[in-house]
Amino acid sequence: MVSMMKNKNTKTDKQAWRRKPRKFAPKSRLGCKTCKIRRVKCDLSRPSCLKCLSTGRTCDGYSEMPLAFKTEKTEIEATRYHKEIADRADSCDSYHPCTMVSAINTYESKQWHPTYRGLILQNLGSFMILPVTGSTQAEAMCFFKDISIKHLNEYRPCEPWRNTLMFFSQTVPSVRHAAIALALIHRNYLDRQFNGRVYQPPSLKDRLPDKAPLLHYNRAIQLLLNPESGDSAEITAVTLLVCYLFICFDHLAGDDVQAVKHLRGGVALSRNINNATLNNCTYDDAQSSGIHAIICQVTKQIRRLDMQAVMFLVDWTPANIQETFMPHLALFDSTFWSLDQAADHLQILVAQVMRLRNTEQQMSPMGTMPPLPSSLKDVVLGQLETWSSLFENLLQQGSPSESDFETDRLVSLLRLQHTIAWTLLSGYGPGREMDYDNFLPQFQQCVALAGEVAAAHQRYSGPSRSTFTPEIGFIPVLYIIGAKCRHPKVRREVLSILRRQLIREATWDSISTARVVERVIEIEEGAAGEEQMVQCMEQIPIWQRIEVLSYTHIPRGQSAARLDITYTFCARDGIHTESLMIERTESLIMSNNR
Repeated sequence: MVSMMKNKNTKTDKQAWRRKPRKFAPKSRLGCKTCKIRRVKCDLSRPSCLKCLSTGRTCDGYSEMPLAFKTEKTEIEATRYHKEIADRADSCDSYHPCTMVSAINTYESKQWHPTYRGLILQNLGSFMILPVTGSTQAEAMCFFKDISIKHLNEYRPCEPWRNTLMFFSQTVPSVRHAAIALALIHRNYLDRQFNGRVYQPPSLKDRLPDKAPLLHYNRAIQLLLNPESGDSAEITAVTLLVCYLFICFDHLAGDDVQAVKHLRGGVALSRNINNATLNNCTYDDAQSSGIHAIICQVTKQIRRLDMQAVMFLVDWTPANIQETFMPHLALFDSTFWSLDQAADHLQILVAQVMRLRNTEQQMSPMGTMPPLPSSLKDVVLGQLETWSSLFENLLQQGSPSESDFETDRLVSLLRLQHTIAWTLLSGYGPGREMDYDNFLPQFQQCVALAGEVAAAHQRYSGPSRSTFTPEIGFIPVLYIIGAKCRHPKVRREVLSILRRQLIREATWDSISTARVVERVIEIEEGAAGEEQMVQCMEQIPIWQRIEVLSYTHIPRGQSAARLDITYTFCARDGIHTESLMIERTESLIMSNNR
């Protein structure tokens, strides 16, 4: 009997496994193809995983992930950027005081956020918008929608990008606070210039306290440092969006150093996003949705600002400039299919031109610059010529009915930037500053194009409204012309355009630029004496021509602002410095915001 029970128990034990469900390993979504088939954990080593190699198998590689940015390195960069802005919030400085805000709004509770997390992945439609508490926030969001968003990409409008910004500012608390902060400081920027002659809803006539933008700025940081549940892709998207808005905020606030820090953080975070992934995002795809498309959109905007930073930072090197430049050379064998694509190609070439010039300026600040490397110079000049040919072919293919206000302005701006880049690189020869006299037709063409862009800009924003955009447009071009073209009439046309309307492009503003150009004219034409006005370029000798020039804006609160300029003369040793005062009537805004 005992023997029979033992046999029965043994049989039962042997069959016990049948009552338990078989445990399958979860499918690896990030691993190599071989590990996915085997249903084993992949170590994600590249180009071949060690798991396969250690077992003698052939690793079949990795398939393209829907989100190419979802890597451990990206998460590290996001953590690093979060730490930087946490340090920013913890370090109280004179401009951004640390302000602890508790329960500033009721809509930030956890009951809202998880719902939006799932919805954002599905669509960018207008649904389940966060409730607004208080008329101030509602009016700030209206201002952001009606004014600020249009100015952020002033020269290259993109409706899908504007829709994305608006959607996230309505559904994600951290983006909402960053957008409100930007709208408030943008509105104050306009109010200080024209005392109510700008966009002013009836209930916003009383100016908000200066601390109001900072409260929302710091609140956005707090929410960004404590994200709700969500995968790394969603956190990356929100972080990049807030980073972009912070760049704009700090430029408007006059804290250009902090704006550059945010730019560096955004570039580092987006550096790991696959270029092929970005190229798959079409330029005018209004139907794109989901986190993948959102990260493509914001990454393109941040990388555009990264490329443009060479226009105001001498020691700036855009991320992956060499890796980006070489593939673009091969693409020149084809044709452009849109103005936006042509603009992206030109931006890379302009960045190469400025890096060549800025590198030489750093190496020889005393005005004894050696000639540029002929090989790279010739390559860039050849690509500029090719770009111009492809660009004109693109314009000829378009029908007249496709021409509109925004398209015409962008065409004029691209021609302007291409012409000045080609001139700036071609004019640097053995004759030093005298060589630029040979490019008077190009300078005259640039002034005419700049006049067209400025006139279109004025029609777009109104005759008496100052504007701000983080994009680089035509102000640096006018600065170059004013400094390098010695024709008296051309220079004074430059001053006329700059003084026509107050325009701010990242760190550039038209009033400061006009004051510097005016001083350059005084220095170079002063040798002829006050009684004898310069009539032609040849009257300015080489030893009187300024070769290297830079300036820094120094804010002065309610008093006049100051510009500290540094320059060297051609064929003369020594660095000269002096300060220029900007009259209060010329700089109503800069003395308050920079």
